[in-house]
Amino acid sequence: MHTGEIIRLYREKAGLTQSQLGEGICTTTHVSKIERGKTAYSDEIISLFSERLGIDIHHEIEAYHLLEQQLHLWHNSIIMRRMNLVEKIKSQLEKSAFLESSKYSTYYHLLRARYYILHQKADAASSILDSINRGNLPAFETNLFHHVQGIIYINRNSYENQQKAIQVLQKIDMNDYQIRECYYHLSIAYHCVGNKVMAYFYAEKALSYFKETNNYLGSIKAESLMLLQLSDENHLIERYRNLIEDCDSLGFLEQKGMLLNNLGYEYYNRCDFASASRCFKEALTLAEKGSVTYLGRLCNYTDACMEGELCSDKELEKHIHLGLQLSKHLKSSLFLKLFELFSLQKNQCRDEYVSYLEKEALPHFLETNNLLLIERYGKVLYEHYVEMEQLDRAILLTRKLEASR
Repeated sequence: MHTGEIIRLYREKAGLTQSQLGEGICTTTHVSKIERGKTAYSDEIISLFSERLGIDIHHEIEAYHLLEQQLHLWHNSIIMRRMNLVEKIKSQLEKSAFLESSKYSTYYHLLRARYYILHQKADAASSILDSINRGNLPAFETNLFHHVQGIIYINRNSYENQQKAIQVLQKIDMNDYQIRECYYHLSIAYHCVGNKVMAYFYAEKALSYFKETNNYLGSIKAESLMLLQLSDENHLIERYRNLIEDCDSLGFLEQKGMLLNNLGYEYYNRCDFASASRCFKEALTLAEKGSVTYLGRLCNYTDACMEGELCSDKELEKHIHLGLQLSKHLKSSLFLKLFELFSLQKNQCRDEYVSYLEKEALPHFLETNNLLLIERYGKVLYEHYVEMEQLDRAILLTRKLEASR
């Protein structure tokens, strides 16, 4: 944006015609040529225009040249999750008179989409992407578009959307983009579809990037993803504990909750239900009450308590009742089915439990391609069929389970 364009922008903002702006200074034709950058002009004319428009042209030119720097800083602050700086720069950018009409407009709107994702407003982010004309986007903005789109797919939390996320994120040309944070999001998507090798591969690349940029939170998140891909490692629990201590010292309570939850899974898989329940319970205290995260951790805690017979029937009933209420309030079909299974299991309603698992729960797990729950509850149903000598059903179930892998 040249000086003439800035003059035109403020002229239109002031509601003046070219003739009114040039009155007593120069001809309308000369104003037109200056605004289009088609003629030379004196500093005196620009000073007179600025005075009439009530602006400091030198300040406005400097502000324009700082736009790119501000946008890069906003982008980096979003990646680093430096929330105070994110909000401060957002406020500054919103005051820019010429951002919308500059060459940085698309970059700005893509970063707005990332801002909304940061605040868990996926619909607002999607609306911004829908409004962007992708016809002639520069290389960087094209790659940023793919990156933002990939994050939105990941947050939609279904197997199909994770596959879409992988496809979109793989389109990014790192020679033109350089924002290697996208490796972290690729790792998440691969983890969600059960591809441990690729998830570990991209988490390791993301970890390298986060360390290079001193992104401590990003480093912890990337290493957490790497640990999720490992099993039966001798030092796995120790590595989890070290990361949890890092979160404590750095004040990353949200990440600490996630790590405690993941460590709980590790203990659970080792059948150490007492240690698992302690981790899930502590993770639960770090989640916002009534949120989906809280519901998930309540489910894990209830599950560990049941498997390890660690609490009274009255306490267990309280957890299950709360889980069912929250599941209905949040319209979560997944957790509603899990808490229904817990309820039937607690009340020892064997026939009802198997019927619900067979007709409601497992079909839902298969439909949503929830690999962990398919494996766990598919095994429960298979063993029931074998025990009841219903071999035809066992064979049919085995085929369904194999087809889901």
